[in-house]
Amino acid sequence: MSSSNTDNPSMLHGHAAYVAGAAKEAIGTYVSSDPSWKEAAAETKDGAVAEMRAAKEQSQDQPGKNETVGKVEEKLGGAVGCEGMVGEGKERQ
Repeated sequence: MSSSNTDNPSMLHGHAAYVAGAAKEAIGTYVSSDPSWKEAAAETKDGAVAEMRAAKEQSQDQPGKNETVGKVEEKLGGAVGCEGMVGEGKERQ
């Protein structure tokens, strides 16, 4: 069950899905011995990465939107401690 949103990819949704996948991975590692947690985590994270890549490609030709999205992404990344979001946000500006 992939969380990738290919019709209307969103960088923010992709990051949220990645965090959900990381949470599943933590549960599978530290709480449950059921391997399905880790399998679901990998699938969720892979879908999230694909969505983030699609969103980045789609937004390359929208410079005004990129700058605004970049500022928001940088701030959110700083707030949640995601260096990748901070870096992507700075790159878009």
